[in-house]
Amino acid sequence: MRRWIGLLFLLALASAQVVREGWVRFSPGPNAAAYLTLENPGDLPLRLVGARTPVAERVELHETYVREVEGKKVMGMRPVAFLEVPPKGRVELKPGGYHFMLLGLKRPLKAGEEVELDLLFAGGKVLKVVLPVEVR
Repeated sequence: MRRWIGLLFLLALASAQVVREGWVRFSPGPNAAAYLTLENPGDLPLRLVGARTPVAERVELHETYVREVEGKKVMGMRPVAFLEVPPKGRVELKPGGYHFMLLGLKRPLKAGEEVELDLLFAGGKVLKVVLPVEVR
């Protein structure tokens, strides 16, 4: 019985993800950022736990934050372990918010090319997406 429940959960997860508006920010440096909107039309929450790509040594999920230091606002970013996408909801990874950092690029990215990114979800689900590299 547990096996069937697990299988049904995985089948629901497989059909419960939609990626919209994704792109990778062009960068001549060793790192780049990737953005997208993840929608969950399903009835169960989704937990995004990471990503991987063949163009970088590693990918980290980050959030941008603002804090006050000596009366001045300072922006920074820090890794997060996961993002929860609520049922019938969405999560936007965008500049100034959550985003993926592609760290240790294996080669320079070119504007107009496409980057493959595997989105990793709790439970082992992987969603492959292809994102254009854009200068914005």
